[in-house]
Amino acid sequence: MFKENDNMRPGPTPERVLAVCRLISQGSYTNQDIYKECALNEDADLNDEAIRSSIDSAEELGFIKKNKDRYELVIDVKYLDTAQEFRRLVSSAAFKNKKTTFFKLTEWFIKNSDEVLKINRFDDLAATAAKTGVPSVTENDILGWRFWMRYLGFAYQYNKTLIPNMKTRIEDALLDIPKDTKMSCTQFVGWIKENIPEAASACTEALLSLAVSNGLRVLNNEGVIELVSTRDAVRTSLYQLNGVELNDFSEIIIRGCD
Repeated sequence: MFKENDNMRPGPTPERVLAVCRLISQGSYTNQDIYKECALNEDADLNDEAIRSSIDSAEELGFIKKNKDRYELVIDVKYLDTAQEFRRLVSSAAFKNKKTTFFKLTEWFIKNSDEVLKINRFDDLAATAAKTGVPSVTENDILGWRFWMRYLGFAYQYNKTLIPNMKTRIEDALLDIPKDTKMSCTQFVGWIKENIPEAASACTEALLSLAVSNGLRVLNNEGVIELVSTRDAVRTSLYQLNGVELNDFSEIIIRGCD
């Protein structure tokens, strides 16, 4: 799931990977132990793809490791306490390697989010991605990847349409910035490129993609950030939407969550 040139099977959802990590946090477990606990019976099928791939994904993310025949947790258990803590940990781990199919497809999604919004079939989404940037992607990859996109905060799903909105992903990244920090639009674009690497190619000092723009508009409406647009100042454009007043900004103020 998170290796170079690997496929993105539907089995290892974020919730299953978290459950595996929480189980292993209670002690070291063999493969058989994990299967029995996850299957909730004594006749666990060691060929269960969902369980096997969830263990593999936790290992690929660097959250667990195998010591002889037993798995051990290698991250601080505090990251398993809440969905937000775990989500932020997954984001930092999943987007370290820019060569994985997971990174490439996410990057493509953000960069082409205005076109993605028009697609309402997962097979069409896979075909479009394969033609325009990620040749190896299949519909099965999309079916596995979409769970992580929703969980990590890149999109909402309506039927088979993914609605690009990076509100949650951006908000998670902003938690490391002190309240009332001010940045020019140019500085903020630089911050995105450094701290949200999967969005780097979709953001320029002139224009932000639809997914990023939607996220910033929501965060501005919720008071988490304040976007300031000053005349005669250097400004970065948000993706233009009809009927929306906020279409650019010269400065951003991080207000934080209450």
